[in-house]
Amino acid sequence: MSRFLPDRDAFFRSVYREVPPWEVGAGQPSLLALLDEFPPADPVLDLGCGTGDLALALAERGLRVVGVDIVESAIEQAREKARSAPPSVAARVEFRVGDALRPSLLPERFGAVVDSGFYHLFEQEQRDLLAEELAGTLSPGGRYYLLAFEVEFPIPNTPLRVDEAELRSRFSGERGWRILTVRPGEFQSRIQPVPAIAACVERVGTTDGG
Repeated sequence: MSRFLPDRDAFFRSVYREVPPWEVGAGQPSLLALLDEFPPADPVLDLGCGTGDLALALAERGLRVVGVDIVESAIEQAREKARSAPPSVAARVEFRVGDALRPSLLPERFGAVVDSGFYHLFEQEQRDLLAEELAGTLSPGGRYYLLAFEVEFPIPNTPLRVDEAELRSRFSGERGWRILTVRPGEFQSRIQPVPAIAACVERVGTTDGG
């Protein structure tokens, strides 16, 4: 289950009727800094890509990117942005409607997965599922880049807190991961910045999650 009840998908479809507060017109600086420090490998999967700002920023850097989101209107906005981008950028990015919580169902494997405010939408059970899905989505040596809220607001339809201890437990060496960094960050929004946690972990197990 997620924090966004009774229907997570319906909630996000309703939010995208206007401009959501997390859509700031660019990739999150804390996440882009991770990508600068720990360069990703092609191709890159953007989980919960929204209207595509992060995916397009990565395509501008020369990476091939697939963005996935459950909200059809957000994907259509992302595709429109891609059509307005330089042809060399548009050729490197693709946006698909789909459930970003099940990335292993995609036909390809990825050298990197970026997550700008997706993981923190879920309760612990679904976070476990997502970690397992990532293990089946990343190529060996592939990296997962995460930016999530490090605070929790006591109101419905807001992200749940993510802390360092949880990430180090869920992405441990025993589970086939190597943590490259876990550090403080900031999640920018159209309301106010939110304290965040930024992490980069590397898949060192087998492609089937072993």
